[in-house]
Amino acid sequence: YSNDWSTFLDHMKTTVGGSDLIRGWLVTLPEIASSASRFGANERVYSVEVFGVHGISDSINSEATFLALVESVMDALDFRTDLGVSNVVDYTVGPASARFENRMFGSVLAHSVTISVPVIVKKTASYA
Repeated sequence: YSNDWSTFLDHMKTTVGGSDLIRGWLVTLPEIASSASRFGANERVYSVEVFGVHGISDSINSEATFLALVESVMDALDFRTDLGVSNVVDYTVGPASARFENRMFGSVLAHSVTISVPVIVKKTASYA
């Protein structure tokens, strides 16, 4: 993260075939919903969002490359077996869904995706 736009974009830059290309990922947690469950456990739904960008370049077939990358990220999220959440009785991850659009990222036209992943966790109640 950076509070300066130019530095932020530098973190999202890579070199492919000798040319600079925007490529990066951000993970956010925009919502946690909770509900009381029976038998001393609470259920929480963590709505995880993964935002990805990839510069558009016809010369390197960027759309196909980006779609394959998105599929691999979605697979990694769907088949995740350990999320590191404590006091868990049971949890479910996914399935992931994706929304695509081409958009300006800084001054660069880029492919973008927002991958949404629900993570449903049943945690033991804490009476501390």
